[in-house]
Amino acid sequence: MQRWCVWGLGVILIAASAMAQGDEMGKANALYKAGKKLEALPLYEELAKDNPKEWMYAERLADCLLAKEMQTSDPAEIKAIRTRYRDEAKRAVELGDPNVFVQSLANIDPNGTSVIAPSSPGAGLLKEAEKAYSAGDFKTAMEKYTQAADADPALYEAPLFAGDTAYEQKDLKTAATWFAKAIAVSPNRETAYRYWGDAMMQLGGDPMAAKEKFIAAVVAEPYSKYAWQGLRQWAEREKAVILAPKIERPAPPSTDPKKPNNITININPVDTDDKKHPGGSAWLMYSIIRASYRGDQFKKEFPGEKEYRHSLKEEDAALSIVATTVAEKKIKPDKLDESLRNLVELQKAGMLDCWILIDAADNGIAQDYDSYRKDNRQLLHDYLVRFVVHGGLNSGK
Repeated sequence: MQRWCVWGLGVILIAASAMAQGDEMGKANALYKAGKKLEALPLYEELAKDNPKEWMYAERLADCLLAKEMQTSDPAEIKAIRTRYRDEAKRAVELGDPNVFVQSLANIDPNGTSVIAPSSPGAGLLKEAEKAYSAGDFKTAMEKYTQAADADPALYEAPLFAGDTAYEQKDLKTAATWFAKAIAVSPNRETAYRYWGDAMMQLGGDPMAAKEKFIAAVVAEPYSKYAWQGLRQWAEREKAVILAPKIERPAPPSTDPKKPNNITININPVDTDDKKHPGGSAWLMYSIIRASYRGDQFKKEFPGEKEYRHSLKEEDAALSIVATTVAEKKIKPDKLDESLRNLVELQKAGMLDCWILIDAADNGIAQDYDSYRKDNRQLLHDYLVRFVVHGGLNSGK
């Protein structure tokens, strides 16, 4: 009888603890949503400690610690706080947190410096704005961000963070105005597009408009994982699929370090057998073109560059001759393997370079992206829409 009484007392105590934690969670959530992150900080420290497998608490704790960083100028304290929120962000990511912002916090260097140059006329105002923002004083934050933007029209972060502040106040129209200003300052940075897309999703309920912004973020910086994560989060929410055309290419030619003029073509003879793989013999031309670039062709095309690199021009020349050769053979599409079928379709659409730059780039090819984007931004956008982003609840596909 006594045992059952103890058990019953235990249930009561557990229930009371759960209720108390529920109250603490509700209070922390209310403070956080009100922008009072410093007040929410001690609550999330306890919640994260008591719930070590809940990524939401680790995420909120990291964000509140970030707000705390904005309140101090002591280098040692800043480093200690950064280390803490980086570690909490890492823990959140490991537990499954999909938030792009948290993933960026997980990669913070505690020894790093601010991305804002101290010499910027708006640097001091931006710091004041950040301090007000982290304290939940959005009115003052907006005033300071506006002043910072006026003081330094080239300061990307001022309109970017002003838009984010408007977003926190659930003012989509004002947020959009500021995100557009940030994009005007630096159209080749992905962040403002992504923030704008997220604002549209959360406040505007317009997934198609948000899709356009997320795609624009990828066009701005296709080699940024954050740009792609924004689009992937949209796809997951809208039940769309992000999948680029598959093209398997022969291994690149190789050279002997001791005899750099000796270039070896690496290709599987089976892949070039037209009987087994209709059109497959065209891949031999791919390897020949690439070998020519490892020889003298690169120097002819890029006389200002001292060392060979894999380039867009090389890859385009190699793949284009394969696609042209296959097209001339007039092989029915259903007889071609997936790689050749996709290659021919991309060339026909005029988007082969887009595939190379976005989905097949290495360090060498990536160096050609900025100059290509300058004249082909819309084409890159259209490529993503047509060949990479498939479906979605409201896509009409």
